[in-house]
Amino acid sequence: MSQPLYIAFLWHMHQPYYRNLVSGECSMPWVRLHATKDYLDMVKRLDDFPAIHQTFNLVPSLLDQIEEYGAPTSSDTFLAHSLKPAARLSEEEQRFVLKWFFLANQERMIYPSPRYHDLLAKRGLQVHDADWPQIQRRFQVQDYLDVQVWFNLAWIDPWLRRQDPRLAALETKGGHFTEEEKHFVLTIHRE
Repeated sequence: MSQPLYIAFLWHMHQPYYRNLVSGECSMPWVRLHATKDYLDMVKRLDDFPAIHQTFNLVPSLLDQIEEYGAPTSSDTFLAHSLKPAARLSEEEQRFVLKWFFLANQERMIYPSPRYHDLLAKRGLQVHDADWPQIQRRFQVQDYLDVQVWFNLAWIDPWLRRQDPRLAALETKGGHFTEEEKHFVLTIHRE
């Protein structure tokens, strides 16, 4: 007689503590980005399978930081550069956006979007410090805005983007985003 097989799923969710306890500044965006891309969808998908029981272990440093993002004044360096209107980015801020806002899996997060992929190609894969002035001259305000939107949109799980018609419409639109559309994406991150 065959015996049933019992399997226990244990998901361990963790992030180091990125916030500087003295200044309050959070330099890295990984808690916010992984919360919108990896943590939320795992729990939401289980809604369709109530008979499947899984355990999610969330470490205190992760929970503390997620709760901190709930405060209206909470931010991180990447979020601050995302919130700033593209037309008002300083040269240093433009360089930050171009340097760091392609920090995503190219195969799964950048290449599926023709506009995001084109912007990465326009910037180049290998960039040396001396190249930045020339690269920055190739980018217009709309390019910076589209990079800001795509970085944050790509960090929302594709399954979740398809669940929200407004996010799906932005993904379909693909580019030439507005500041209002950018703020909508960032509102979804906060929620």
